Amino acid sequence: MARTSNLISALLLVSACQKPPEASSSAVPVAAPEAARVKVAPFSLSVLQDAAPSGCTWLRLESDGRRRALVTVDAACDGLQLAWSADGKHAAVRDPAGSARGPGRVWVVDLTSGQGVAQLLPDEGLTGAVGFDSVGRLVALTAHTGELVRRDDAFLFEGRRIPIPEEDEGAGLAHAYRLEAGAWKRIETVATRGDADAVFALTTTEMLVSSTVAGDADALVAQGLEEDSHDAARLDAVVPRRGHDVFGGWARVESRGGPLFAWQTAGEQTALMMPVRWELEDGHLGEPECLALPAHSPVRAMARGDLLLLAGETQARVYDVGTRRLAASFDGFRAARFWPEPGSRVPHGATAASAQP
Repeated sequence: MARTSNLISALLLVSACQKPPEASSSAVPVAAPEAARVKVAPFSLSVLQDAAPSGCTWLRLESDGRRRALVTVDAACDGLQLAWSADGKHAAVRDPAGSARGPGRVWVVDLTSGQGVAQLLPDEGLTGAVGFDSVGRLVALTAHTGELVRRDDAFLFEGRRIPIPEEDEGAGLAHAYRLEAGAWKRIETVATRGDADAVFALTTTEMLVSSTVAGDADALVAQGLEEDSHDAARLDAVVPRRGHDVFGGWARVESRGGPLFAWQTAGEQTALMMPVRWELEDGHLGEPECLALPAHSPVRAMARGDLLLLAGETQARVYDVGTRRLAASFDGFRAARFWPEPGSRVPHGATAASAQP
């Protein structure tokens, strides 16, 4: 009952926010009258929620207020990774932080029945990703961490010579495993350069329709702005105080409803964060309606049709890009994203027919 009450207070807080653009994160959103709600096409979100007293629950939220708890795992929500089968009937929840307890774990979830089964990941190597092939079989990709026998330009492994593609002192092996009858069967081994992206050298990686390292198809791409650009000058003028001193610069995100602007961190792994602005009907720059995320909050921008999803650490706001009005607001949920549509996933580097038997 407590969770249901929490959801009702968090869902669909729409329009007519009674907070100024730079509201603090402690402010409580105020629900507008039913008539103020912007009607949009039905949508579903995938979210994670901290479970009591510990663990994490994966849920599917519907735009009409319904929700379905799919599985609760004994792992922290932070860092959990998801993958879906092509038909949308199965999914995998990976706990990458499980190395302290062994090789790590993945929960295989039947999305029809809501049943989830925990499975230890392969104990040979460090798992970099899990995913599904075109026929719905779970696959794990690992980087070999044991000692290797090297002779000339090849590794000797289980009676095989595996050529090293480049002369590299850091070279190693990567393995692909397929889950069959509750056990992992190795289906591919290749030599790699031994870096953090070793698993991408596997042909099997290109056969996966979804994996825990694949990008979100709905995610919008950000392009950094030059400091002396017209847009950067406009943003500096309307946001004289960002609320933080994180090094970076303004970035532009293109959406169907026009550009969105956000602060972007600097470095190899850039990320968007507050403040966020877009053009209002009068042409001025303003914060999206009722966004009200903490000043240091990261922001992920995703789009599905005429809907724009802005997600913070534990918040999600869905907007109609045509009217630039808030359609739904969710609080207390992590890792919000649009629920993938069945049949929308195809192998990244090959046709389904070329998947391994």
